[in-house]
Amino acid sequence: MSGHAGRLLIAEDEAETRLLLKRTLTRAGFDVAVAADGGEALEILRADDTIDVLVSDVRMPVRDGLELLKEVRRLRPKLRVVLVTAYLDVQQYYEVMKSGAFEYLSKPFKIPDLLEVLDRAMEK
Repeated sequence: MSGHAGRLLIAEDEAETRLLLKRTLTRAGFDVAVAADGGEALEILRADDTIDVLVSDVRMPVRDGLELLKEVRRLRPKLRVVLVTAYLDVQQYYEVMKSGAFEYLSKPFKIPDLLEVLDRAMEK
């Protein structure tokens, strides 16, 4: 797993999942920042304009992924956002995509699938 490039922000409230994603995506060649919730993710995005893609869980404390997506659209309209959830809901899928998400992945996902989505997001 190498050859990927770009700066990612992972917003994930589960510490184990957050650490696993950071390690895996760093090994894949990405520069990875992490946030434990939507509020922390917004603080990072306000302070760091080098983030290329935000990968966010939908269900998080402080600010959920959908609220975060809507705020990101206002602050950084061109930032690509990939939302992930263990609770796939058709209505939520349509709301997420209508709100401007680049992609919506269902947990558990396979790392090669996430890498493919991230590579496509980096091309845009």
